Amino acid sequence: MVERLFELLHPSNIADDEKSYSIYGIFDGVKYPMLWSDLEESVVTYDMLFREEDLRIEMEEVAPFLVELDFESKAGIEKTKELLECYGKGGCIFMASYLDFSSILEAMRELFYVYTPEGEKGYMRFYDPKIFSKYIAQRDFNITYALFSDVNCYWCEDSEDTHKLRQYIKESTYGFVEEIFILREKV
Repeated sequence: MVERLFELLHPSNIADDEKSYSIYGIFDGVKYPMLWSDLEESVVTYDMLFREEDLRIEMEEVAPFLVELDFESKAGIEKTKELLECYGKGGCIFMASYLDFSSILEAMRELFYVYTPEGEKGYMRFYDPKIFSKYIAQRDFNITYALFSDVNCYWCEDSEDTHKLRQYIKESTYGFVEEIFILREKV
Protein backbone atom coordinates (compact mmCIF):
# COMPACT_ATOMS: atom_id res chain seq x y z
CA MET A 1 0.00 0.00 0.00
CA VAL A 2 2.86 2.40 0.76
CA GLU A 3 4.32 1.85 -2.72
CA ARG A 4 0.96 2.63 -4.35
CA LEU A 5 0.52 5.75 -2.24
CA PHE A 6 4.10 6.83 -3.05
CA GLU A 7 3.27 6.49 -6.78
CA LEU A 8 -0.01 8.43 -6.49
CA LEU A 9 1.60 11.30 -4.60
CA HIS A 10 4.69 11.54 -6.81
CA PRO A 11 5.10 15.12 -8.13
CA SER A 12 5.43 13.83 -11.71
CA ASN A 13 1.74 12.90 -11.60
CA ILE A 14 0.68 16.53 -11.40
CA ALA A 15 0.26 17.72 -14.96
CA ASP A 16 1.51 21.29 -15.26
CA ASP A 17 4.22 22.32 -17.69
CA GLU A 18 4.65 25.76 -16.13
CA LYS A 19 5.22 24.90 -12.46
CA SER A 20 7.04 22.28 -10.48
CA TYR A 21 5.26 21.08 -7.39
CA SER A 22 6.41 19.88 -4.02
CA ILE A 23 4.39 17.38 -2.04
CA TYR A 24 3.74 18.12 1.60
CA GLY A 25 2.04 16.21 4.37
CA ILE A 26 0.54 17.34 7.64
CA PHE A 27 0.79 14.65 10.28
CA ASP A 28 -1.00 14.75 13.62
CA GLY A 29 1.39 14.01 16.49
CA VAL A 30 -1.53 12.80 18.63
CA LYS A 31 -2.23 9.99 16.14
CA TYR A 32 1.47 9.15 15.64
CA PRO A 33 3.21 9.14 19.04
CA MET A 34 6.70 8.60 17.60
CA LEU A 35 6.38 11.38 14.99
CA TRP A 36 8.46 14.00 16.81
CA SER A 37 11.37 11.66 17.51
CA ASP A 38 11.18 10.22 13.99
CA LEU A 39 11.34 13.69 12.47
CA GLU A 40 14.17 14.83 14.74
CA GLU A 41 16.41 12.17 13.24
CA SER A 42 15.20 12.78 9.71
CA VAL A 43 16.54 14.24 6.48
CA VAL A 44 13.19 15.74 5.41
CA THR A 45 12.22 19.36 6.00
CA TYR A 46 9.57 19.78 8.70
CA ASP A 47 8.12 22.19 11.24
CA MET A 48 5.14 22.22 13.58
CA LEU A 49 2.08 24.34 12.90
CA PHE A 50 2.27 26.12 16.26
CA ARG A 51 3.99 29.53 16.05
CA GLU A 52 4.26 30.33 19.76
CA GLU A 53 7.53 29.22 21.32
CA ASP A 54 5.93 28.12 24.60
CA LEU A 55 3.44 25.91 22.72
CA ARG A 56 6.17 24.58 20.45
CA ILE A 57 8.03 23.30 23.52
CA GLU A 58 4.97 22.14 25.45
CA MET A 59 3.27 20.42 22.51
CA GLU A 60 6.23 19.04 20.54
CA GLU A 61 5.26 15.41 21.07
CA VAL A 62 1.61 15.85 20.03
CA ALA A 63 1.71 18.79 17.63
CA PRO A 64 0.71 18.69 13.98
CA PHE A 65 3.76 18.85 11.70
CA LEU A 66 4.11 20.00 8.13
CA VAL A 67 6.62 17.79 6.29
CA GLU A 68 8.03 18.19 2.79
CA LEU A 69 8.05 14.71 1.32
CA ASP A 70 11.21 13.75 -0.55
CA PHE A 71 10.89 11.76 -3.78
CA GLU A 72 14.52 12.14 -4.91
CA SER A 73 17.27 11.33 -2.39
CA LYS A 74 17.66 7.77 -1.16
CA ALA A 75 17.40 8.74 2.53
CA GLY A 76 14.51 11.10 1.78
CA ILE A 77 12.56 8.45 -0.12
CA GLU A 78 13.07 6.03 2.77
CA LYS A 79 11.76 8.60 5.29
CA THR A 80 8.86 9.55 2.99
CA LYS A 81 7.79 5.91 2.71
CA GLU A 82 8.08 5.53 6.47
CA LEU A 83 5.79 8.56 6.94
CA LEU A 84 3.33 7.20 4.37
CA GLU A 85 2.83 4.21 6.67
CA CYS A 86 0.84 6.66 8.83
CA TYR A 87 -1.88 6.61 6.17
CA GLY A 88 -4.99 4.83 7.35
CA LYS A 89 -4.83 6.05 10.94
CA GLY A 90 -6.91 9.16 10.28
CA GLY A 91 -4.44 11.91 11.09
CA CYS A 92 -2.72 13.01 7.93
CA ILE A 93 -3.40 14.96 4.78
CA PHE A 94 -1.19 15.50 1.74
CA MET A 95 -1.01 18.44 -0.65
CA ALA A 96 0.78 19.60 -3.80
CA SER A 97 1.96 23.19 -3.97
CA TYR A 98 4.35 25.28 -6.02
CA LEU A 99 5.28 27.22 -2.86
CA ASP A 100 8.55 26.64 -1.03
CA PHE A 101 8.46 25.14 2.46
CA SER A 102 8.43 28.36 4.49
CA SER A 103 5.65 29.86 2.34
CA ILE A 104 3.40 26.78 2.49
CA LEU A 105 4.06 26.56 6.24
CA GLU A 106 2.71 30.10 6.69
CA ALA A 107 -0.29 29.32 4.43
CA MET A 108 -1.12 26.20 6.49
CA ARG A 109 -0.72 28.15 9.73
CA GLU A 110 -3.30 30.63 8.41
CA LEU A 111 -5.74 27.72 8.05
CA PHE A 112 -4.74 26.26 11.43
CA TYR A 113 -5.37 29.39 13.52
CA VAL A 114 -9.00 30.47 13.88
CA TYR A 115 -10.61 33.19 15.96
CA THR A 116 -13.94 33.38 17.75
CA PRO A 117 -16.18 36.43 17.27
CA GLU A 118 -14.79 37.61 20.63
CA GLY A 119 -11.26 37.47 19.22
CA GLU A 120 -10.08 34.42 21.14
CA LYS A 121 -7.62 32.21 19.29
CA GLY A 122 -8.34 28.56 18.61
CA TYR A 123 -7.03 25.84 16.32
CA MET A 124 -8.78 24.18 13.37
CA ARG A 125 -7.72 20.58 12.88
CA PHE A 126 -8.34 20.84 9.12
CA TYR A 127 -5.69 18.17 8.51
CA ASP A 128 -7.93 15.52 10.12
CA PRO A 129 -9.70 13.80 7.16
CA LYS A 130 -13.08 13.82 8.91
CA ILE A 131 -12.87 17.55 9.59
CA PHE A 132 -11.40 18.32 6.17
CA SER A 133 -14.26 16.57 4.35
CA LYS A 134 -16.86 18.52 6.38
CA TYR A 135 -14.96 21.77 5.93
CA ILE A 136 -14.66 21.43 2.16
CA ALA A 137 -18.20 20.06 1.72
CA GLN A 138 -19.57 23.49 2.60
CA ARG A 139 -18.47 24.64 -0.88
CA ASP A 140 -18.18 28.16 0.45
CA PHE A 141 -16.13 30.48 -1.77
CA ASN A 142 -14.04 31.81 1.13
CA ILE A 143 -13.23 28.31 2.38
CA THR A 144 -12.42 27.03 -1.12
CA TYR A 145 -10.26 30.05 -1.83
CA ALA A 146 -8.42 29.71 1.49
CA LEU A 147 -7.77 26.01 0.88
CA PHE A 148 -6.78 26.22 -2.79
CA SER A 149 -5.14 29.64 -3.23
CA ASP A 150 -1.68 28.13 -2.68
CA VAL A 151 -2.39 24.42 -3.18
CA ASN A 152 -3.07 22.55 -6.42
CA CYS A 153 -4.62 19.49 -4.80
CA TYR A 154 -5.12 17.67 -1.52
CA TRP A 155 -5.20 13.97 -0.80
CA CYS A 156 -6.73 12.59 2.34
CA GLU A 157 -8.24 9.45 3.70
CA ASP A 158 -11.94 9.08 3.00
CA SER A 159 -13.94 10.40 5.96
CA GLU A 160 -16.14 7.30 6.02
CA ASP A 161 -13.27 5.17 7.39
CA THR A 162 -13.02 3.12 4.20
CA HIS A 163 -9.29 3.81 3.79
CA LYS A 164 -9.89 5.10 0.29
CA LEU A 165 -7.72 7.98 -0.81
CA ARG A 166 -9.80 11.00 -1.77
CA GLN A 167 -8.26 13.67 -3.98
CA TYR A 168 -9.50 17.25 -4.29
CA ILE A 169 -8.09 18.97 -7.37
CA LYS A 170 -8.12 22.71 -7.94
CA GLU A 171 -10.41 23.35 -10.91
CA SER A 172 -10.40 27.13 -10.85
CA THR A 173 -10.40 29.90 -8.31
CA TYR A 174 -14.01 29.03 -7.57
CA GLY A 175 -14.10 25.30 -7.15
CA PHE A 176 -12.55 21.89 -7.16
CA VAL A 177 -13.02 18.45 -8.65
CA GLU A 178 -13.23 15.44 -6.38
CA GLU A 179 -11.84 12.02 -7.26
CA ILE A 180 -11.52 8.85 -5.22
CA PHE A 181 -8.64 6.41 -5.54
CA ILE A 182 -9.06 3.09 -3.80
CA LEU A 183 -5.92 2.03 -1.97
CA ARG A 184 -7.28 -0.81 0.11
CA GLU A 185 -10.46 -2.23 1.48
CA LYS A 186 -11.69 -1.40 4.93
CA VAL A 187 -9.72 -3.31 7.56
